[in-house]
Amino acid sequence: MSKFLVVCVLLFLVPPVRAEADTIAMLTPPSIFYPVYIADPVRPQSAIKLLYFPSSEIPEVGPGRLSLHLGGRFGLVRWHPEDEPDRGLQLDFEGGFLAQFDLQGGLDNIGWDGLFGIYLSWLPKRDLGFRIGMSHDSAHIGDEFAESTGRKRINYTREEITAGVSWRFTPRWQVYGDGGYSYTLEEFQESWRLQAGVQYFGKRNFWNERMTWYAALDLQSFQENEWRVRYTSQLGLILPTGRGTSRYRIAVEAGTGRSVMGEFFFRDETYIGVGWYFDF
Repeated sequence: MSKFLVVCVLLFLVPPVRAEADTIAMLTPPSIFYPVYIADPVRPQSAIKLLYFPSSEIPEVGPGRLSLHLGGRFGLVRWHPEDEPDRGLQLDFEGGFLAQFDLQGGLDNIGWDGLFGIYLSWLPKRDLGFRIGMSHDSAHIGDEFAESTGRKRINYTREEITAGVSWRFTPRWQVYGDGGYSYTLEEFQESWRLQAGVQYFGKRNFWNERMTWYAALDLQSFQENEWRVRYTSQLGLILPTGRGTSRYRIAVEAGTGRSVMGEFFFRDETYIGVGWYFDF
């Protein structure tokens, strides 16, 4: 944790890039800067999902679950050329909570993860972005699940140094790659994590050209799971809120591979469901 705090302080002290004479600072920027990995099921976000699990290696849990996500990404400061607010540097904080509840077990909490991170992003062009940062995932067992099954917490925690790149190679197609190295490990953990994905955004041809559809695929692989890939996909609609760049989404989501709950990282699951999302 002390290393995480040191890096956070250093990132706050990073000065703006002065490659151009008229670089200005914007506090609490109102728009998304580095693109969101839409189908990443563990990123901090605000959503509620109803999920069905035809296959799960977690014992004593029903096939129906409610998944609750609270949080998101918050821009702290952006340094950009005076006439181009979509380029430059931005410092972001991410924080959130995700939990799953057993629909067949009286909505007993199965497990939950607390997430936060801080990132420095650089967009030399509007369609190309890079970021570095630190992330933290602290996983927990639900009290009801622990009481009914006798399962004890294994203290799964990941603190990572992360780096990523995102490229919108056409107006509608976007790809990204990301990776992390964890420096705080229990004996059952390994350091490396890899991630990649692709996203497509359709034309605004619904609801008086205010609504669009999208499709997204996220792939993640962990050294501690012998590099088996977790696949997560979404197909949905994006609806504007009328408040800046914030938006609602409704989507069908499907996933297979490592559980999204850190305490069950060694268990594989397959699910499909529908969710309602709010992007700040």
